[in-house]
Amino acid sequence: MDLWMVIVMVMMAESLLHYFPWRTLLKGRELPRLAAYTLGLLGMMGPLTAWLWDRGLVEVIQTLWVVIVSAGMIVFALYGLDRYLDLIMRDVEATEERQLRTHARQEG
Repeated sequence: MDLWMVIVMVMMAESLLHYFPWRTLLKGRELPRLAAYTLGLLGMMGPLTAWLWDRGLVEVIQTLWVVIVSAGMIVFALYGLDRYLDLIMRDVEATEERQLRTHARQEG
């Protein structure tokens, strides 16, 4: 497999992923951002990994995937942290709003 074949495979994979009818599959919902990122990454790295394997560059493949998985893990963890912090802020705002309504009723 030559480099041009890898490029064509990546372009085809990314095109398919981009135009795949995700909303139909997901019953009207959008593909979650993290899933889209992950699929896009796999669309690129799958063919590249095959190309590297064909050349016997196993150590490069291992390093590449350790880096990819490490980056992916921290991104997923940070999205989870962002969601958690968002829920805390919503709870704080709801509590403050209830307190204001209660205070307004007591004065009125």
